[in-house]
Amino acid sequence: MEMNISNQNKLGPANFMPLEVNIEKGNVSSVKKLLSNLSMREPEKNYLIDIAKLHKQESIIPLLKDVPVINIM
Repeated sequence: MEMNISNQNKLGPANFMPLEVNIEKGNVSSVKKLLSNLSMREPEKNYLIDIAKLHKQESIIPLLKDVPVINIM
């Protein structure tokens, strides 16, 4: 799902590292909280999905797949 919405928060350094750590640890509630109202670019989304797969966090993968993708030109 691609979106070009300005009221969505974009993934940045301040929330990327905590998100990655919580994915690795399998903290589903923290991941949900960090993903709320968040959008990201396709490469970032795919990277985080790969991290979840690598750490066998199957319950987090659907949460990541539902994150809107922003189209930055």
